[in-house]
Amino acid sequence: MNKLTAKQEKFVLNVVSGMSQRAAYRDAYPNSKMKDSVVDVKASELLKSGKVKVRYDELMQEARKDSIWTLEKSVDSLYFMMEQAKEDILSQGVRQANSNAFIASVKELNTLMNIYEQSKLQNEYLKAKLELLKSDNDDLGLLKELMRITMED
Repeated sequence: MNKLTAKQEKFVLNVVSGMSQRAAYRDAYPNSKMKDSVVDVKASELLKSGKVKVRYDELMQEARKDSIWTLEKSVDSLYFMMEQAKEDILSQGVRQANSNAFIASVKELNTLMNIYEQSKLQNEYLKAKLELLKSDNDDLGLLKELMRITMED
C-alpha cells in the first residue's frame, strides 16, 4: 500500500493523540484558510480515505495494545485481591477488613464480567419457560424454539 504524505501522517497522528479532526487537520495543513465547516468536511473525508483509514486503524490498535490499563489487568488485580483476602480469612479468621476486601473484589469482578446481566437474562428465560409450561396451550414447538434461540446466545 502507498505511504501517506507527511501531512496525512501528521493528521493521523494528531487524531490518534486525541485532537479533534478539525484541529488535527488545521495543524497538519497550516496554510489552509478554509472555514471551520469546510475543514470539518475535509477532515472527515480524509480520515475515511483508504490509506489514511488503514493507518489510523493500525495506530489505534497499537495504542490499545500499549494502553496502561486493560480489562485483563483489572481482572488480574481484582482476582489477586480476592485471593489475598481469602488467604487472610483462612489464616486469620473473618475480620471486617478482609471480608470487605473479598466481597468488594467479587462484586467488581462480577460487574466487569457482566455476571449480573447474564443472571438477569437467565432468570427472564426461566420465567418465560415456566409460564409456557404452565399455560393451557402447551406448545412444545414454541418451547423448543425458545430453547434453541437461548442456546445460540
